[in-house]
Amino acid sequence: MAVICAAPLMAEGVATALDGVADTRLLPTDLEDLSALLRTLAPDAIVVDRECRAAHVHADQHGVPLFVVPVEAEGGDVPSPERLRALVVGSLLAVQVRA
Repeated sequence: MAVICAAPLMAEGVATALDGVADTRLLPTDLEDLSALLRTLAPDAIVVDRECRAAHVHADQHGVPLFVVPVEAEGGDVPSPERLRALVVGSLLAVQVRA
């Protein structure tokens, strides 16, 4: 799973929430050729903390689940670590069932 975050603490939080569920690769948003790296890594899912064109394009082209977990959310709708884990596991299982 690729975790693409501008906020390093958010990336660590997501990785911790998914510990034992997914093998995470933490990637900064400012990589020069993020698209090529995503193609090489071929993640089963992508988590971002803000808009990321390379992540959206990769997810669309490869049918990979994309989760947007904003650092600053209005109304407190940022998912808890438990909710994030459930969303990711559910999506990964759904992908495996369709395959």
